[in-house]
Amino acid sequence: NLTLVLSLNNIKSIEPGAFAGIHLAELALRSAFESSMMQTSLQGLAGLQVSRLIVGVFNDQDRQQDFERGLLDGLCQVQMEEFVLICLGDFEDGTDTLFNCIGNVSTIRLVDLGLKQISQVPVGSKVKQLECKKCGFDDVPALKLSLFKELRVLRITKNRSLKTFEQKFEGLSNLEVIDLSENRLTFSRCCSRQFRNCSNLKHLNLSFNSYIRLTGDFINAENLLYLDFQHTTLFGPGTYPVFLSLQRLIYLDISHTKTEVKSQCTFCGLNS
Repeated sequence: NLTLVLSLNNIKSIEPGAFAGIHLAELALRSAFESSMMQTSLQGLAGLQVSRLIVGVFNDQDRQQDFERGLLDGLCQVQMEEFVLICLGDFEDGTDTLFNCIGNVSTIRLVDLGLKQISQVPVGSKVKQLECKKCGFDDVPALKLSLFKELRVLRITKNRSLKTFEQKFEGLSNLEVIDLSENRLTFSRCCSRQFRNCSNLKHLNLSFNSYIRLTGDFINAENLLYLDFQHTTLFGPGTYPVFLSLQRLIYLDISHTKTEVKSQCTFCGLNS
């Protein structure tokens, strides 16, 4: 259960095989490399078994490392349960190797990256939890994310540029939790059209966004237990029974949504 923190160093290289056969609870490598030496140094981690691996820098002042093709290739020989990539600069045009060596990691957290689109997803990916926090998306990248067939928890939060939800999630039968809070989303026809064949979806968080219009169509999300819209301006609730099909819902938050209850059947269908 040893945690090894090598952050805030000036590592020029890691000897190949230096970590072979070593088991760690956590290895932290933030602001640990000369900017040009990260890719080469990560190759020295071959043979490591670690529960959580953290790679990146601490703040904007250190953000000299951009993501270039093959940056994480050295992690193909590392066994890990959780991978955190934090505070890197821009992703070079044509870079599509982000998930090449981490596609079978159970939990991936991408935090404060210059990531504007999801990279190519390896066939047979085993990722179960994915978080994209403070990235550079303009639209919810549902098409690419739908290739993570084992995905159970998805969090895309605090993306200042994320304003549209045009793409659709499809075929994620294991997906239980989607957190799209604290973005700037504006979209209509929520919420069935956004989630096709995602029959196991139970938690949906759309709080702290801009504007969402509800149509009452939750056919693809009828098993929801938790639905959070707080601090997002809503159109639809209060005028007609938009929650009619959510028979299993046990938590609904529409506080601070500018909802004015005009219909006696505003909450019809919420029998749980």
